[in-house]
Amino acid sequence: MTYSVVIVEDESEVARLLAEYLQRDEQFRVTAMVGDLAGGRALLERYRPDLLLLDVYLPDGSGLDLLAELRAAGHGCEVMMVTAASEVAALERALQLGAFDFLVKPVLLQRLDRALNTFMQRQRRLRQSPAITQSMADALFSRDTEGEPAAPAKGGQARLPKGIDALTLSRVRAVLAKVPRDFLNAQEVGKRAGVSRSTARRYLEYLLQRHELEADQTYGSIGRPERRYRPLSRQDG
Repeated sequence: MTYSVVIVEDESEVARLLAEYLQRDEQFRVTAMVGDLAGGRALLERYRPDLLLLDVYLPDGSGLDLLAELRAAGHGCEVMMVTAASEVAALERALQLGAFDFLVKPVLLQRLDRALNTFMQRQRRLRQSPAITQSMADALFSRDTEGEPAAPAKGGQARLPKGIDALTLSRVRAVLAKVPRDFLNAQEVGKRAGVSRSTARRYLEYLLQRHELEADQTYGSIGRPERRYRPLSRQDG
């Protein structure tokens, strides 16, 4: 699935960075960008995006006021606030108005990636669950950006390393198991597993270190290297 995104951010370099990073992953499509509150209102009325990246301080007003307007109008898009502000009051109001995340400038791409993973997992759970269960509610309202916490391995073994959770790892393994002889890149695995490309790459590298996968390096038309992965067969291992 492809998610539409609108960016309302008055710093052009920040907006461009966000847009370029999002569009590296084909699961996101940046529909439009604007740098003020009035333009943001017009874009949201026109496009009705799945995800809004919204600055707090804009030249003609507060992004928090726009968020309040969206909620009052029943607009259900997910909102990620982006700000250089350090006031706790802004964070508190964003939470009260239903923003699902709050990024502080300068935005760290690793942190942005975690926020995008949270967004995709929330969307997947809402679409796939026929009814609300306690585990679903716990997952939706959790601040864990990688999904459910990792459980200890069988036999009392050590927990999974930081940044690797059992649920996402299981999905990545399942994707690879469906095409055991095909090499897939991180983009392809991420799309099938419902995570971002950089998250997929982290899990693939973890499985590579565990000698569950083999990797092959290829070069695209402009000479950029691309790593592709596939499971090691029993004969290979």
